[in-house]
Order: sequence, then C-alpha cells, then structure tokens
Amino acid sequence: MNLQTLIEESTQRVEQQRHPCYWSADGYKFDNKNLAVWYEKDTGSFTTFVDSQIDQLREQLTNTTIDMNRNYNREYLEYLKTQYSEVRLFFSGGADSVTILDTAVQNNISIDKLICLTCDDIELECNREIKLCAMPVAEKYNYEIVSTSYNQHAEAYKDPLSFFRISGALTTQFRSALDVNPNFIHQDNTVYIKGSDKPQMVRYNNRWYAVFIDSQMGGDYKHPNVKCFWLDPMNIKSYVKDALLYREYLLENNLVKEGLQFFKASQDPKIGAVLGRSSVINADAQHVKNQKYISSKAMQRTHDAIDANHYDLLINYYTAKKTFNSILPDYTDSGKFAWFIDIDTLDVFTQEQLIPNGFKGV
Repeated sequence: MNLQTLIEESTQRVEQQRHPCYWSADGYKFDNKNLAVWYEKDTGSFTTFVDSQIDQLREQLTNTTIDMNRNYNREYLEYLKTQYSEVRLFFSGGADSVTILDTAVQNNISIDKLICLTCDDIELECNREIKLCAMPVAEKYNYEIVSTSYNQHAEAYKDPLSFFRISGALTTQFRSALDVNPNFIHQDNTVYIKGSDKPQMVRYNNRWYAVFIDSQMGGDYKHPNVKCFWLDPMNIKSYVKDALLYREYLLENNLVKEGLQFFKASQDPKIGAVLGRSSVINADAQHVKNQKYISSKAMQRTHDAIDANHYDLLINYYTAKKTFNSILPDYTDSGKFAWFIDIDTLDVFTQEQLIPNGFKGV
C-alpha cells in the first residue's frame, strides 16, 4: 500500500460519502489528517482544511446583528426537529451535552434518544465520565450505550498503516470513536448532535476572530448527519454570541495582552457559567483535556487494556504507531483553520484569505 493509493481511496470516500469537512490539496481530498500531513511532507504542497458549508455560514451571518438575549440554541433545536424524523444526542454528561438536553427539556422539545459512547465495558475506569456523569441523567430518558469493544479496536489497528487509513483519524490517540466501530450505523433521516464546541478565538492585529480549527471536530467531521451543535451554520450566531461573552470575561480578568493570542474556553465551571452552560453531575469524574485535545481518557484506555491483558490490541496499536513514527518522525500537531469570523463585523475569512503566509509579525 503506497501513499498514492491511500490518497485516491481517501478522495473517493470524501466524495461518495459527502463529508462536510476534509483537507484538500492539488485536487485530492483527505479524510485523515495524518495522511494529509504525509502528503505535505512527501510533496511540499500545503493542505487546507475545508468546511464545505462555509457559504451557508456566510449566508447566516449576512444579518450582522447578534442578539445577546436571543435563545439561538432553542431555535436551532426547533429547526432540527423540522428537518429530521429523529433527533439524537451524543451524551457524555459534560457541560455541552447537558446544556443541549436542558435546552430541549425546558422548551418541550423532544430528544428521541441519548447515545452514550463507551470503550468496551462501562465499568472500566476510562468510562467513568459516562458511568458517573452521563448515566444518572440518561436513565431518566430514552438512551442507548454504544460500545466499541477492545476486539474492534484490535481489528482496526491490525493494518500497520491504520493511522493513515482510518477515516476520521486526527492523531495517534487510542480513540473510542465511531470510526473504529463498524456496528454503528447512521440512520438516513436521523440527525446526531455532538456538543461541539465552546468558543475558540484568535486575537490578531487588534481584531477578534471566532475560529473553526480541525482539532475541534474530534474525528466526527466525516458524517453528513452529525451536527456539531455550535459550529453548524444554522446555529453559528450562538457560537459568535458565546465568543462575545468569552471575550468580555477575558477582558474583565485582564487576560488579554498585546500581540497575537489564542484563546480556548476550558472546562472551568466559571467559564461555563459565563457561557450559560449547565452544571455537571459528579464533575470531578470528568477526564481532563489539554490544549491539544489529548485527554486523560485516551491514556486511561491504554492502561485499562493492559490491565485486561488485551495484548493483541496493544501489539497492533503499537505496531501501527511505530509505522506512523517511521513515516512522520518529526510530526507536530499544527492546527489548520477552516474559517475565521470577525466577531464585531461578522465577516468570514478562510485561512488562505486572512493569513495566506501565516500570522505576520509573530
């Protein structure tokens, strides 16, 4: 299996499955960031991160008014109910998914099913968020636990090139995502809501931009009927509203300095309150995410696999990782931007339009 074959397979998947987001260069389309980086290294070309819905996003922002008292989240849920026969919510018990559920319940909008994703047995330590944060809430509603078994992980990593071939792969993390679970089938007329994302912003040349960076998708950018709640064009004003609230918090707390700055709203309950997020049950059970979206959850999955003697999985995983390191020995996860929204004017820019040669003066 050579690079060209992998690229052609990827391009075919993106086009046939109508991926909303992907990386692109020289007429090729990549559904795997690692593959895009390999192509850059091999050819010297620059791959861009593409949001195929950017025209819809611009259309939604034609009216440049952001009403800070308007419940855009409620309106978006009502919109989804008119577009799909079923509305399902990926439910982790974290502040974002709880906020979406609370918004639905408070406004008599039915969520047809909550979906809780686990790695193998729910009793494993890596699943403590689901067990302690999600289940006490989910049990009150119609819910389903979708588990990706260790055997399914072992099969997914059997191919030494799996980190370049798995559709949706962003890094070499030990994931428990739907991209390695062949049993989860998306229903055609069903929308699956993912609680993404708290605002990420860039302050550049004294302008403030709400951004969409590839790592925000967490690998779920490939499914047309998975909607990232705050990043979808039909709810983009809610994302901008959150960005305005977050900027106010940053300024009030003297966290803004001169020059280029990047800001990512964290899991801190104080920031959650600023953004109007709901509180989390058993919040201490949540796994911690760092600035590159590498959570303690991924590390815990590995520890759990070792404790359970899943050596076939571990051999496959680390063999694939060794192959990855041999191809990209100097790999660093540099994010790519699909768009920047000026939160004061609501003008929208791609990375090529705003920073074609990178951030200047840095």
